Amino acid sequence: MKQILFVIAMKKEATDIAEKLKLEKINENVYRKENISLIITGIGKQQTAINLTRYLENCDIKPDLIINMGYVGSTNSKIGEWVNVSKSYNYEWNIPGEQQYTVEEFNDDRIKTLENIKKLPCYSAESFVTHTDIKDDVLFDMELNSIYIICCMCKIDLISLKKVSDNLSLDDYYKNIDMKEVMELTSGLELLRGEL
Repeated sequence: MKQILFVIAMKKEATDIAEKLKLEKINENVYRKENISLIITGIGKQQTAINLTRYLENCDIKPDLIINMGYVGSTNSKIGEWVNVSKSYNYEWNIPGEQQYTVEEFNDDRIKTLENIKKLPCYSAESFVTHTDIKDDVLFDMELNSIYIICCMCKIDLISLKKVSDNLSLDDYYKNIDMKEVMELTSGLELLRGEL
């Protein structure tokens, strides 16, 4: 049976998913039932890297698949739309002589995509992105690139489903936070039906 680990940044994102999957609470940040586990990592690349690494070092069985779900800002996608991440980039990675946004040694093709859903690249930033020079339709979050690098290092497949919460506007994000149809994430589980 495939071992699946959901990696979710915020408790408010995770609790409904854990409930829908009938996962049992193991501790403050971990839920589990049979072959499916869920970890709440905290917001940002650093907390995600630390807490996911700590979890993987101490778990009994390494996951075959990590599923990341959460909210994203987008340059052009419709608020409330589900998007499947096709590529992961580090938005702040801009070192002379290096490829912008990409750490070459961790450029493994670990991200798996789903059928019948829009696919876009995601740039992980240190803070909420409210403007960008990138003209393409892209996504912005604060965790995925850390998850991606760990998946590359540990040879774990990754699926990332993101729900658009705003179009690079903090005002939109806080306005939409009370809109259930925008902020609920359990509908994304239907898109994963073939994986669970």
